[in-house]
Amino acid sequence: MSLWADLPTEVLDMISKCLDSRVDLLCFRAVCTSWRYSASLPSFDQEIPRLVLKLPPPFHADAILMQTALLNPLTNHRIKYSPTSLNFIDFKFVQLNKAFSLKRSRRSLVPGIIKFFPFPMSASYSDMDEFGILAICHEGKLGYWRSGDVGWTLLGDMNFQYDDIIVWKDQFYVIDTWGTVYWIHPSLKVIQYSPPLYGCGKQKNLVESCGDLYVVDRYPDGERSTCEDFDYEDVMDYIYNSGRVSNLRKQSRSTAAEMRVYKLDEELGTWVDVKSLDDQIFVLGTDCSLSISCRDFNGGKGNCIYFMDGDDYARRGLSACSIHVFQLEDRSSEKLDVIPEFSDIFWPPNTF
Repeated sequence: MSLWADLPTEVLDMISKCLDSRVDLLCFRAVCTSWRYSASLPSFDQEIPRLVLKLPPPFHADAILMQTALLNPLTNHRIKYSPTSLNFIDFKFVQLNKAFSLKRSRRSLVPGIIKFFPFPMSASYSDMDEFGILAICHEGKLGYWRSGDVGWTLLGDMNFQYDDIIVWKDQFYVIDTWGTVYWIHPSLKVIQYSPPLYGCGKQKNLVESCGDLYVVDRYPDGERSTCEDFDYEDVMDYIYNSGRVSNLRKQSRSTAAEMRVYKLDEELGTWVDVKSLDDQIFVLGTDCSLSISCRDFNGGKGNCIYFMDGDDYARRGLSACSIHVFQLEDRSSEKLDVIPEFSDIFWPPNTF
């Protein structure tokens, strides 16, 4: 250790400047005293300072943009801290993903904005003239707002409903209700990137895993359905005229859940039906979805998907009753309180 502790200050300075995340910088400072003094304590404000945005109609809100500290990946709520102190030498910390929130001055979320990202990601947050928001809004509309604009600009097909948005390989992608992925060009043009799935699940989530793009399609009735299960004229009317997909979805609602997972084969331009996630765990959260390997986390069980049941969450809040686990091996879906062995991956343990 003494050799590492004696590294020249200019070398340590070069190393610290190559660390992108706050977690990595904290781990760097935890190595020894000389390393700690060579790098200043990082702040989340250094990555994204809190900005007050005057959002135009229909939201009419003074919103605060923030990238907050330790959050539950399922709900975007701040995790209750355990009295146990954390030593960065004793624990391995990994930054799984980045998520952003828009909150009113009273800390309540801005209603009507389902999910959003700063656009472009490379914009300087100190220069408000460059700052913009790319968001999926109420009823699945894809909108863009740039600081200073008097209104939102709707992107893509006005009749389409978009389910999710993701940053993948430093580019923005969205998926519509029928499972077609679109690339959002820096000019804000929405360009088709994949063929449609034609799956009529209730919700489609985009997940990046091991560098590949996946889609999780949820079927609330517990059975797989396709466009053939609906009246052809209704489907065509949605695609070409009006967003009647909301009416199609309302025909089947249930607390049970079936999920289908697909992987995009970029080379062939097709979707591959995924039967197993192997050691991967998918987490379908409120503001972001992510993939982790159970080999990297104690207590984790692979080949499963964690997700929230909206009705249970509305009644009980975040608890083992509102979190569900879908296991691909036997295609079963259970509440976390029924299978407590799947809760070992969460910390602190008294969260549930």
